[in-house]
Amino acid sequence: METAPDSALSILKAIKPEKYKLKQNRALYALLMSQALDKNEIKVESDSLIKIATAYYDENEPIRAAYAYLYLARCEKNQGNSRNQAMALLKAQDFASKCNDPKLQGLVYTDKADMYQSQDNNDSCIVYNKLGLRAFQKASDLRNSVLTLIGIGCGERLNDRYDSATYYYSLAEKMAAPLHENLITSSIYRNLSVVAYKQKNFKLALQYLRLVPITNDTLYDYNKWCLTGRMFVKSGQLDSARIYLNKVKSPGVMIVDYYKLWQELYEKQGRLAESLYYAKKVAVLKDSIQNQELNTSFAGMEKKYRFERLSVENKNLIIENKQNGIILLVALLLLSVLCIVLLFWRIKSNKRKLIVQNQMLEQERSLNEKEKENNLLLQQQMKMQHLLLKNVEQYRSRAIKRSSASDVEKTVGTKNSKIDTFYEELMSHIDLTHRNISSRLEAAYPNLTKRDILICCLLLANFDTGMIATILEVQSESINIHRGRLRKKLNLQNQDNLLQFLRSF
Repeated sequence: METAPDSALSILKAIKPEKYKLKQNRALYALLMSQALDKNEIKVESDSLIKIATAYYDENEPIRAAYAYLYLARCEKNQGNSRNQAMALLKAQDFASKCNDPKLQGLVYTDKADMYQSQDNNDSCIVYNKLGLRAFQKASDLRNSVLTLIGIGCGERLNDRYDSATYYYSLAEKMAAPLHENLITSSIYRNLSVVAYKQKNFKLALQYLRLVPITNDTLYDYNKWCLTGRMFVKSGQLDSARIYLNKVKSPGVMIVDYYKLWQELYEKQGRLAESLYYAKKVAVLKDSIQNQELNTSFAGMEKKYRFERLSVENKNLIIENKQNGIILLVALLLLSVLCIVLLFWRIKSNKRKLIVQNQMLEQERSLNEKEKENNLLLQQQMKMQHLLLKNVEQYRSRAIKRSSASDVEKTVGTKNSKIDTFYEELMSHIDLTHRNISSRLEAAYPNLTKRDILICCLLLANFDTGMIATILEVQSESINIHRGRLRKKLNLQNQDNLLQFLRSF
């Protein structure tokens, strides 16, 4: 496309675009074909092809979108639709500003400069051409840089700043030397000729025109003949002027100036009828061109476009801010709900911890009370066991001395009274620890003897059979027999445990 656009066009023409089913492929084909036609200087007036690309490409592919709108603008220019050309160029500039492609930006700037020049807004033309020149130099694009210098020179010339115009044309001449392109050289010398003509230096103007090479391009060659004819008309060499003007078969965009030269030539020859004929043609063409001009200036359209774009962006920002505000409020609401939930959870958790702590304190208090009770019971039991052991030792020592009957008779009365006192003291201690078990048994079972109640108390106080036998001064077998009788008196069954019964009584 860059080095051999004619080959690119041949390749694209050999492709059948209808075979592409994907929109992206059809859009790329449309863009490349439009680019190839433009580079081969084939004017395309139908915008149906390039609109396939503009309909597909958007902000996701800004480079291709910018190129698509650039070629759409050139199609609209070929159709003479200035308004659509302007809108397409403004969109192309929006997309190009989002890209890091200086050549693309330079192409958009120079097309805008051409449009400003077509509306005689030469100052804006110069501004955008200078922007384009910086972009092309950044892209190291020598050819477009030279063409842009020629454009700046045209703007300066139209503003009657001929020295500046000559400077830019001369700079373009130096830069164009390595290119060896006759078309560019032709443009430079023709413009230098026009500057000399404006300065009334007709001799210099003709010298520049003689330097213009023959390009075999009718547009450039006809322009040379037309300018040469004008030099001869102004200098009064009417026959020479006629020869060069007759070489122009199709003046194209120069048609108004071309008819004016014929009008002036016939007027100087005194042929007023022919002069009037071309004057009428000039008037008709001016009216036609005037009707095709934009009702409002490109600068005004650009301001309006920017204002509308800013308005849309402002509305979008307002909507986005409202959405962000709603999102923020919802986020704050959710955060508040979350904080409340966390607060309730923490309160509930603290309550649970407090309940657990209270329960633990209660348990600890209960354990302390039980420990105190156990300590008290232990102390009482120790006292009771100490008392029992003391009395048991006395009874054992006395039992050894029961060898003589006389001694027994002497001590019977004393012994019985001491035993009764001991038994009563013993049961009183057991009653203290077991809620008056002796009196409760006596009240519940009147058939129980004092010995029966004593044995029950000793069993409940965890005295074993041998200890009970020692205390009662009987054999262990007697205690077992006595326990069997107790079970009957207490109405216990075979499966019932005597000790468990006493503990639960």
